[in-house]
Amino acid sequence: MSFFRLFTLVIILFSTHLSFSQEQNSKKPKYDTLYIISYSNLLTTKATFITRGNNFNIYDKNSKRSLKYKPNESLAMGFAGYYQKIGLELAFNLPFINNDNDKYGKTYQRDLHASRYGRKTIVDLNLQTYKGFYIENAKELNPSWNSKYDPYPKRPDIATVALGGSFYYILNSSRFSYRAAFNQDEAQKHRAGSLLLGGYINFFNLQSDSSIIPIQMESAFNDKAYLIKGKTLTFGAGVGYAYTLVIRKHFFITVSTIPGIAFVNFEGQKENLDYFYSKTKIAFRSQIRVATGYNGGKFYAGFNLTTDNISMDNSEHSSINYHLGNIRFYAGRRFDLSKIISKF
Repeated sequence: MSFFRLFTLVIILFSTHLSFSQEQNSKKPKYDTLYIISYSNLLTTKATFITRGNNFNIYDKNSKRSLKYKPNESLAMGFAGYYQKIGLELAFNLPFINNDNDKYGKTYQRDLHASRYGRKTIVDLNLQTYKGFYIENAKELNPSWNSKYDPYPKRPDIATVALGGSFYYILNSSRFSYRAAFNQDEAQKHRAGSLLLGGYINFFNLQSDSSIIPIQMESAFNDKAYLIKGKTLTFGAGVGYAYTLVIRKHFFITVSTIPGIAFVNFEGQKENLDYFYSKTKIAFRSQIRVATGYNGGKFYAGFNLTTDNISMDNSEHSSINYHLGNIRFYAGRRFDLSKIISKF
């Protein structure tokens, strides 16, 4: 069984366990009904459009130059349903839209993400594998490059793996609902916020057939950045805050930001094997989520944005920064299954 399939199975079992465990232990959920309304007794369905990102960049501290790599992002369409705190979401790419390989190159990608927004806890698991990147800031590095006529410089040999998980505790769970903004099986009736406390662990692996710094750009970067392999293991803790503003009963804006500090172990290797870097040091990480939309009794729609940024030094002269995220647009409707069943 491949690692990706094994991780998929673990996420399914993990999510199911969380769902049933919370259902059994929370028969009488404790929350302030003046602030939160639950729709868990209804079937909550929605259609989504999703674009995901997995970017990284190399920054030279001496020349102040950056080399930014980005995959050819694709637009996916999905469908989701939630009932009695159990949810399922499926998504697939839209090939008639994602037809720009000539300009950005071909990216082979797998994205798997599982979230559990409970009454008091937030649990996230993710696995992303990407192969095939292009240099996003080609104009900055080569002024003669023309974005209208020239294709972006491509690196089909670069591959990354990002694996991680996080857990956060919602202190003001009686009046603030994370699910209202991101699952829509609840609604926030009045503005409220909460402190968030927790921790996270991430693994990021980068490899290529040759130096990730192209030969024509080597003069702008210290030779310690000429890596063909690099991997990091990051673990740490974060303290953040989330807040929902409710406008005219059904419109909302939710912002959640969780800065964190972490211990990072980085290992890097150059192409000719004359340089190997391994060190553990302190780094910073930030996770931001934004959601806005309309959340009515039957119909709801909106969008949410998730970003996760980690920065670490790969030597005393340069640093690697990687960014994971997604943007999601959605529209949905809730159904009372008991009424539908009673008609048959």
